[in-house]
Amino acid sequence: MAENESPDHVELMQLLEQAKALMLPMFPDQQKVWLSESPLGQEIKSILAKHPEYYDEIRAAVGEVFPKASASASGS
Repeated sequence: MAENESPDHVELMQLLEQAKALMLPMFPDQQKVWLSESPLGQEIKSILAKHPEYYDEIRAAVGEVFPKASASASGS
């Protein structure tokens, strides 16, 4: 871990390692259920909402189960 690495990024990577072990053997529909019901999934989703710049990294690790954060109410 780099000294200048964001604490949120460090936490996200730790949570992702836990989630990967659980999610990878699941089918996509099971992953969606897991995401909606799991506190771990909700925590990852919460960090992604604050830091959408991490989305591509998450997607590369576990696929597209985590929805990409969209622009807030003042969208386009």
